Amino acid sequence: MPWTPTGEFPHPLSRVKHPPGPAGYKVMQLSYYVVDLMIWLGIRDIINEFRKIKLKVETVGFHAVSEKALNTPHGYIWSPSLVPKPKDWGSKVDVVGFCFLDLASNYRPPEPLVKWLKAGEKPIYIGFGSLPVEEPEKLTKTIVEALEATGQRGIINKGWGGLGKLEEPRDFVYLLDNVPHDWLFLQCKAVVHHGGAGTTAAGLKAACPTTVVPFFGDQPFWGEQVHARGVGPAPIPIEEFNKKALIKAIKYMLDPKVKEKANEIAMAMESEDGVTGAVNAFFKHLPKSPHPNSQQPVPEEESSGFMKRLAHKIHCLIDPENDLKQ
Repeated sequence: MPWTPTGEFPHPLSRVKHPPGPAGYKVMQLSYYVVDLMIWLGIRDIINEFRKIKLKVETVGFHAVSEKALNTPHGYIWSPSLVPKPKDWGSKVDVVGFCFLDLASNYRPPEPLVKWLKAGEKPIYIGFGSLPVEEPEKLTKTIVEALEATGQRGIINKGWGGLGKLEEPRDFVYLLDNVPHDWLFLQCKAVVHHGGAGTTAAGLKAACPTTVVPFFGDQPFWGEQVHARGVGPAPIPIEEFNKKALIKAIKYMLDPKVKEKANEIAMAMESEDGVTGAVNAFFKHLPKSPHPNSQQPVPEEESSGFMKRLAHKIHCLIDPENDLKQ
């Protein structure tokens, strides 16, 4: 998630609204310092005790740490087509694109799922991953009723929250355990999920209109960005999730204009290479080396050798018990 101060949007953990005008710009910038300060207040004793007792160096205060962080290069692993790099971020900040594991390449779906997918139109995926939900039976009923009211087929990912306990079997609903998102979402016409960064990325890469149902953390931020790009409705907080809200969200996602925008973002993401971009950004900001060729970008074929290259650049040894004699 973004952690570099900007006036274009607040820190995702601050939950500050977007006030209009110049005052709003300052408020959003300030939100980053407030979040950092709250975190610092919780960890400063641990850090300074470690510095004083183990490292034998002076303790530090918030302003020294904050100033250092502002001058530290950052590489953000999300697509600039979803969250463009803010204009007030300088050259030390890069937005390189999402990184994917490509789990679908070795995945073989179960035959019952394949047969169900072939039996009708593409379904809508609904799942909240490992997040616990209150009254899972009631939530499952809400999902089924919304699918029925909109005439849609649906895949419900049971996850860790206990979803999927149906009062009676429904042929338009398929209950699913864990399946690689990069395979599954290509089989779906739209997705509804908690808004984790990875799940959001997988849905958009598959050109799926997206509804985010945030629980906490940075999830509301990703839901807001999805809505801002026109590829999904405004996020529905889990405490406001109900049949009426889900029906409205499904109708929004089925709009052909929304699908068109989802296709545009998917095409843009297809042209991005987050892994190579991240490696290049990392080496770009390292201290200059006396070797003339050390600052050249990393060729794509060498990106997999990142750790090997890093080993030649940086050597770090931590010996907290001072056991080494030299």
